[in-house]
Amino acid sequence: MTPGSTITLQRLHDSPYPLFQQLLADEPVTWVPELNMWLIVRYEDVVQVLLDWQTFGLESEHSLIADTIGPMMLSMDGPAHQRLRVPLATPFRPKPLRRNYAGIIADMAHLLVDEFVAEGTADLHSQFATELALLTVTTVLGFPIADRASFHEWYRDLAAAIGNVLGDTAVRERGQQAFARFHSYVVGVLEQLKRQPDESVLGQMIASEAADLTMDELVSNTAITFFGGLETTAALLSNTVWCLLTHPADLARLQADENLWANAVEEVLRWESPVQTAHRHVRRDTAVQGNPIGAGQMVQCMLSAANRDPRLFAEPDRFDIDRANAAKHLSFARGPHFCFGAPLARLEATIGLPILLARLPNLRLCDAAASRPVGHEFRSPPTLGVEWEGV
Repeated sequence: MTPGSTITLQRLHDSPYPLFQQLLADEPVTWVPELNMWLIVRYEDVVQVLLDWQTFGLESEHSLIADTIGPMMLSMDGPAHQRLRVPLATPFRPKPLRRNYAGIIADMAHLLVDEFVAEGTADLHSQFATELALLTVTTVLGFPIADRASFHEWYRDLAAAIGNVLGDTAVRERGQQAFARFHSYVVGVLEQLKRQPDESVLGQMIASEAADLTMDELVSNTAITFFGGLETTAALLSNTVWCLLTHPADLARLQADENLWANAVEEVLRWESPVQTAHRHVRRDTAVQGNPIGAGQMVQCMLSAANRDPRLFAEPDRFDIDRANAAKHLSFARGPHFCFGAPLARLEATIGLPILLARLPNLRLCDAAASRPVGHEFRSPPTLGVEWEGV
């Protein structure tokens, strides 16, 4: 029996890392009947696939993302992809983001802590990580913060539909209904920005003559930017807190030396990646590690497995905030579809988390096992129950 035949969604959801080490050693390219796709786990193979969009692309009539929110940058390749990506990606450059939003992120982090600091206990996933990610991406894009309750509802149904690999029709329908509501909302915001442009990402796009996108293209690409930024950044924030609270010596060093934060965040991204996978549709017959893969099949690049490939990362299952090559992780993918929101996610983590941890003395997990990250596509703690000394 091959390892691939024993792989289930539940194993990938719960505790995939021992399985990944087995695959990395013995079966780096494996067919998984339950998923009806190939899993690719080695670092060099994953990079090869992600760079070769002509063989392994995102365009497909079977794309769950396109089925849910319409054609957009994550369902296209080549020049068509670049036409949609560049207008949104340009405002997400690191220096402008830091200049325009570092202070705002710090203020929002303090305001969120203010809401629960006197309680002595909190669920930091819902009360801090998700809220900071939502407030930040809302502000950066140019949405009114007052509307964030609706975003939570829409996000839940859209995320389920995009990850609906087993084809549940009810999940698909709820996702499409949520996107219809989101579409109507965004059209209203864009019409307002046409009349009164501002410096937000959408404001810059509306004012730019280079952004030659239809209204439907604007909305669909805004959707994937908005909800992608919310899910992955909230997971990064929660995963970082969990990693540090389960490695208290590292937390103490970070609290004593803020210069360690940037590399610590990269190690979290490597060790407990918020985004575990990257799907690609096979456009033409090919082979990976000698395994023939036919046109029309799907491959799933296991980013989280590649991030623990011992060929690149020494003692890959050890969490090490001093790891010299931590930033070589693939958690934001690689190639033409590299996540342009990466600078914003890093900014939120390196600004928001030091504030959180400085303001909650002697912070500790209520239950480390209950708070551990889980998930196959996206991985984070369902809840992050913590307590601290009264302040």
